[in-house]
Amino acid sequence: MDPHRKVPLMNGQMGPSARPQMSQAPMARHPSREQLIDYLMLKVSQQSQGPPRLPHDSMQQEIRVKVEKNPELGFSISGGVGGRGNPFRPDDNGIFVTRVQPDGPASKILQPGDKIIQANGYSFVNMDHGNAVSLLKTFPSTVDLIIIRDALA
Repeated sequence: MDPHRKVPLMNGQMGPSARPQMSQAPMARHPSREQLIDYLMLKVSQQSQGPPRLPHDSMQQEIRVKVEKNPELGFSISGGVGGRGNPFRPDDNGIFVTRVQPDGPASKILQPGDKIIQANGYSFVNMDHGNAVSLLKTFPSTVDLIIIRDALA
C-alpha cells in the first residue's frame, strides 16, 4: 500500500488515506497486574459502600491477619452481593471464608466462618462475589485482611 495515497473526501477534495499502516497499528496487550488491580478497584469504588460494619455482638471480634501467598492464599470464599449466599449467615451479603486448605498459607490464620471486612485496605463490605475473588487473586504476595470472627464461648 502507498502511505501517501489520497482518497476522495465527502466535499469532493482529496485527503490522506484513513487506513493505518501496519507498523503504526497498536498491538493488543494483556493488562499488567497493576492495571487489573486499578480496574477492579475502580469497579469496587463505584459500588455503594458504607463504612465497615463493626461487630455489635460482644461474641464477635475484629482481627487483623496477614496471609502470604504460596503460590495461592489457600482458602475459599462464598457470599457477596450477587453471590449464592453463604452457609454461615444466609441473611448477610458479606464475604465469608468457607474452606481453608490444610497445611496451606492460611491454615493457621483463617477458619471457616470468618467474615472478610477488608483486604489490603479495600473494603469488602457490599462487594460482588466475583470482584472479591478477582481481587484476592490479583493481589501480590502478601494480603492483609481484617476479619470478623465469632468468639469461642
